[in-house]
Amino acid sequence: MPSYKPDPNNTKIQIPDVTPGGTSRFSFAECPLNEVVTKRPTYVNINKVGTYCFLYETTASTGGTTLKEGYITGSVVQNAAAGGIKLDISPVAWQRIDAADVRGDVTFVYVRVR
Repeated sequence: MPSYKPDPNNTKIQIPDVTPGGTSRFSFAECPLNEVVTKRPTYVNINKVGTYCFLYETTASTGGTTLKEGYITGSVVQNAAAGGIKLDISPVAWQRIDAADVRGDVTFVYVRVR
């Protein structure tokens, strides 16, 4: 469903807003690198078996790497058949503590609020 804006020629009429807006106009997901600060997601999916920690507060800037401060163990996934596990959390970074981190282990999902 498109969003609408006032018609510039007649303020009593609404027209579809087709202005490109990038990902800010749509829900999207990304697989950030481990220990890299990102925008807070709406929720997180764990995609692989393992033990994961999440960071909720940091002094690092977005795009910067963390100093392993304050990570909290948030998920231990033991069954590979379980598929993606949804966690209703909004961390700024993640790390895996039982094996090597691999991009794609964790997906950050951003849901657009209408």
